[in-house]
Formats: sequence, structure tokens, C-alpha cells
Amino acid sequence: MRVMMFTVLCIVGVSTARVCFAAPPTITGLFPAGGQRGTTVEVTATGTFDTWPTHVWASDKAVSVQAGKTKGAWAVTVGADAAPGTCWVRAYDDSGASQLRPFVIGTLPEVLEIEPNDTPANPQSVTLPAVVNGKLGKTGDVDCFAVTLKKGATLVASVEANHTLRSPMDGILQITSPDGTVLEQNHDHRGLDPQVVFTAPMGGSFLVRLFAFPSQPDSSIRHFGSEACVYRLMLTTGGVVDFVTPLAVERGREATLTYHGWNLREKQSSLPGSDVQVFPKWSATGGQVRREPHPCYDFTTSKSDGPLTPPFTVSGRLNQTGEPSAVSIIGVKGKPLAIRLDAASLGLPLTPVLRIVETTKKQLAKVEPASLNGDLETTFTPPADGVYHFQVSDLYANSGPRFVYRLRVVAVGPSFEPTVTTDRLTITAGQPLDVPVTVGPKDGFAGELDWSIDGLPDAVTFRLAPPAGKPNPNVATLRFESKMTGFNGPIRVTATPKVNPKTPYTVSAKLTGFDTTTTDFWLTVVASATKK
Repeated sequence: MRVMMFTVLCIVGVSTARVCFAAPPTITGLFPAGGQRGTTVEVTATGTFDTWPTHVWASDKAVSVQAGKTKGAWAVTVGADAAPGTCWVRAYDDSGASQLRPFVIGTLPEVLEIEPNDTPANPQSVTLPAVVNGKLGKTGDVDCFAVTLKKGATLVASVEANHTLRSPMDGILQITSPDGTVLEQNHDHRGLDPQVVFTAPMGGSFLVRLFAFPSQPDSSIRHFGSEACVYRLMLTTGGVVDFVTPLAVERGREATLTYHGWNLREKQSSLPGSDVQVFPKWSATGGQVRREPHPCYDFTTSKSDGPLTPPFTVSGRLNQTGEPSAVSIIGVKGKPLAIRLDAASLGLPLTPVLRIVETTKKQLAKVEPASLNGDLETTFTPPADGVYHFQVSDLYANSGPRFVYRLRVVAVGPSFEPTVTTDRLTITAGQPLDVPVTVGPKDGFAGELDWSIDGLPDAVTFRLAPPAGKPNPNVATLRFESKMTGFNGPIRVTATPKVNPKTPYTVSAKLTGFDTTTTDFWLTVVASATKK
């Protein structure tokens, strides 16, 4: 699909007599990779910038970025009302836009790592609480930080690097005595990123030591480091939310959330029925709650009184009993069900195995995640009317308080997931741009769609166009045309089935290098340049 190659210097298909003279900016990294709410952070963006200064767009409207005089220098202002978590940013100029990069918004004071701090003899002292922004900048690098703890205080030390920032490191985190004796250690807590929870047996000074192996193993055995090994190390004896139950609540209904983590004085709060966003007043390493359009049940502390009728979403837990967690459902013969079980994407350790069993205890299906550290998705068609038991266990027979999951069971109906292969579109004024959108098939959808685009300027038009090659019923081609130049801005593309106009679907694109998608596309309109 040549028309989708937007990141090259010119769109394929344009006459060879026309070229583009400047490449859009690219961003390979940010340092520091985050900031505290209510502060302004001096950030260095690495990448290529043919023109400077560039403009910067942020997914959170409470975050603004001003380019400095020096190439790559940004002043990032994080509003006090910015949402904690990942904010996506991209640089853009008249030639186009960069890929999206994560910038993490925190609630704690932030400090920069100061070298040298490689040995227990010369650690960097850190006043708690804090987030340390650092780099394992070279081969053999080890970073040591000294913290003072009272007897009985619980320190939470948590690293964000590979999981969120895609730093090419597989970190090891240790708590040691001042002489370097290891008291606590963790390797993989959330993906490849480590986290240690340590209760001080006595008052005094302790060291937090971080080093890493390469995230892509090779034949060498060494402490790994490079300029790309950027990390954020949270150090606090204050409240930290690990996860929240229930993991799903019914839209429009009030609910009570229970917070699970460390050093939490208050462990519950109310969640309003409206779709307002509620943030805990503590630091958080997790805590995502999904709002659903159907009934939701919390079985993390109780069991179901009887079988459930889809659609529903259940929050469950594998308790330390050795028995699988079970949810019974009422199935209708020949009516397929879509099943999704989330755990890994929520930062939880469960590697799920789902068994579907008849009342006779005959196993009808067994499903595991398609990839390591992945969630589970499948369909099941009941062979007869009756009750079926969904048994959830861990692939490695683990269980415990953190082995929580979210199980969603809905009837399979006409639906689809419209996608494109890039999140950046560049139109040359006066020349059409065809964008293929994959619309199916998924769950039996068939029918006409209405298309709409938010953010599209009046001078840019779009319409459905015939495909360049053989017709494909699963692909819709949107043809963009513009008479204007100089536009740069975000757009969102929506497809709405004409048979069900109350259910719009937003087009998404996978972010290269990240296990996530975006619906925030960037549109640039440029003038054609005549080659001399």
C-alpha cells in the first residue's frame, strides 16, 4: 500500500519532478522522561530536527511545551491538573510531525541523577519522597542512591524504563546495607522493570542500587548501559497504589473503589457515576478502572450467588487456596460469546489460563495468551442451552493478593476495529492522498459506514474513493484533497455503521515500538516543491 508510506520524504506516487527539501522532525528520546504536576521541566529531546525551533503537541491539554534556543531543548510545563500517568508528545513543523513519545506525569518531587554514583562508597543522597530521573549511560554503569529510613518504615522503590519508556534495559533493583550487602532484590515486576518493597529492620541509611542487562539478550555477560537507557526511579515511604478493585464498574452507576498498595491510610473512596476521571491522592504504579455499558461484578472478596447472563464484566482473584477462580455463565446454544481476560496490561502478574467446563466437568476449551506477558482473548459458542463454568488459573500455578484479573463476556455481534498503518498523514496541496482503512471483517460486521473527521479544516476535503487495485470489501479508501497549505494539527477519524448510528468506532493506529495504539492522528498539508 504505497499511499500509506507517510514517513518518507515525499509521498510515493508524486511526480519525480517534485521533491521535499526538509524531513519532518524525529524524536528518539526525552530526558528527563517526565515531570511533577505543577512544575516546569527542562527537557532534552534527542532525534533529528532539520528546522528549529519546532512546535510540540501534547495529548494532555494541561501540558504545554516551549522550544528553547538550543536545538533539542524544551521547557515542559505540567499543569497542576494534569492527569498522572503517560502523556504523549510529538514535535512538528511545516514539513510534518514526529512519532509520539511518552512523557510521564508524576505527583512526587523530581531530581536528576548525579554522577559519579557507581559504588556504595559514593552514592547520591536522595531526600524522600522523590522520583530520580537517570540514565545507565554506558557499559558497566551502576547507579547507587542513599536513603534514610526509620525503623519499620516501608520503602517502595519502583523503576519505569522498558515497560513505559521502551528503554533497552532489563533492570535489576537492590536494597543494600551501606557496605553493599544485598537485603532485598527484584528483577521483573512489571514486564522487565523491577520494583522492591522493603521494610527497614532498623533505623539508618540504606542504599538503592540499579543496574541492567540488555532487554534483547546477547552473548555477552555484563552490566549494560547506553544513552538510550533512561529511567525513572520512584522512592517513597508514602502511600503507593498498586491496583484498584473492582477493575470495572458499570457506566452511570456510583461505585466504591478499594485501593491496594503500601502505606495507605485510607483504602476506599467513592467513584461517581459520571465519566469524570478520579485520581488517587497517592503515588500510583497501577490502578486502571474500566467503565462498561453492562453489569459489573466484584468477586475479589466474594463469590457469585449463581450463574451470570452475558454481557457482564467480573473482577476476580486467584486466592491462595490452590483452586482456580470460577465464574458460571448461562449459555445459549449457537450464540457465540466474545471473551477477554486482562491482567498483564494492568501491571498484574497473572499469566491466565482459561478452561471452559460443562456441568458434567467435561472440558470444552482451554485458552492461553497468544504471547508472553499478554492478555487473553477468545470466542466460545455454547453447544447447548445450559450453565458453563469459566475456570481461571495461572500458567505457573501462582496465586495471591496481586493475582487479580478482569473477565469480560459479551455476545458476539456485528462490530469491527478500523485501523490504519500510520498515525501521521501528509497531504501535498493540489494532489490527492488515498488512505486505506482496514474495517473488517470482525464478528460478522457487514454494512455501510458513515465517516466523520474531527479537527479537519474546511479547506481539506475527504471522500470514499475506489481502491487503486483489486477491490477489497474489508478496506475502505479515504481520499483527502486540499487547496490550502501550511496546516498542522491533530484529527480523529470515526466510522459509524448506518444500521447502528449510536455506536461509532474511532480509527486507530499502532505506535511503532510500543504495545499500544493511538486515535490521535496528525495531519500536515504541504506545498509541492519544484526540483531545480
